[in-house]
Amino acid sequence: MKSTMISRFGLALLLASALLINPIVRAEDEGVDDDEYADTARAMLIVRKFTKEDIVVQGKNVTVEVDIFNSGISTASSVKYTDVLPENATLVEGSLEVDFGKITVGSHVKHSYVVIFTTGNVQVQLPPALVSYLAETDSTEPTLGASSSQVLYVLTPVQQLQRYALQAGTYASLGFARTPTDWRNLAIVIGTIGTALGANWMVKKVKASNKDRQRERAYKELTKDD
Repeated sequence: MKSTMISRFGLALLLASALLINPIVRAEDEGVDDDEYADTARAMLIVRKFTKEDIVVQGKNVTVEVDIFNSGISTASSVKYTDVLPENATLVEGSLEVDFGKITVGSHVKHSYVVIFTTGNVQVQLPPALVSYLAETDSTEPTLGASSSQVLYVLTPVQQLQRYALQAGTYASLGFARTPTDWRNLAIVIGTIGTALGANWMVKKVKASNKDRQRERAYKELTKDD
């Protein structure tokens, strides 16, 4: 009986020791994990690719602009920009590949090039450009990113003239007619009003003519009696 009590007492001491030691070990382990997974100073590039107008004209120069911003907390190095042309576009000025070198934290770099579209009456999407860079100071593995995209509407020269005519018509109509349908409806209204005014003028003209004839007959009757 006495030996059994001693055994149980020893087992309790072992369990208590384990409970006291384990939290300390866990705390030490957690400290190691925090060090291993601490935030690393990295660069993060945001790339915008755009044109100032969503509507462009076939055969006219279109400037594509690029803005690269480092929103990270470290300098981006070995920054290389690579772009591709959209369908039915030809490069007339500038380059589709640029080596920017380094981009410091919170700074921008800009680039632009000029294209023309050889086909009109189409909708075109500017494909995303690609950028590669080293995001960490001691890194040798490049980070890849892509730019934003934009949809363009390419008009033919004739469509552009029609657009100008509609814009001029919008001002002339005080904003009531903005589309060909609006102009058709406005023409119907104007035609209806014009017809009504013309009919009213004709009725008044006939009435005035009848009165003139009545006065003429009355005058003849008076002069005949004389």
